[in-house]
Amino acid sequence: MSNIKKNDNVKVIAGTSKGKSGTVISVDPKAGRVVVSGVNVRKRHEKPSQTNQTGGIIDKEMPIDISNVMLLEGNVPVRTRRVREKGKQSVRVSVKTGKAL
Repeated sequence: MSNIKKNDNVKVIAGTSKGKSGTVISVDPKAGRVVVSGVNVRKRHEKPSQTNQTGGIIDKEMPIDISNVMLLEGNVPVRTRRVREKGKQSVRVSVKTGKAL
């Protein structure tokens, strides 16, 4: 199970987009990939369709490996762990501060 979820703020720690940060758009836990807004943007040629009437060249965020991103707490990247409290579901907790995320 991944500690990164949709709408989390993350920072890229490896690869060509190293140092950039953004919000997670989608997570594919089976493949271990995430799509982050503004990160790993590629040009794609699209034919006109019902959704995109004009077609043309568009910028599209492509997936990156989940191991290349770290969760942000404020502006600081932090490691997380899962802590289960009595009678409740597990919660993501920052290793550095111990706060629930």
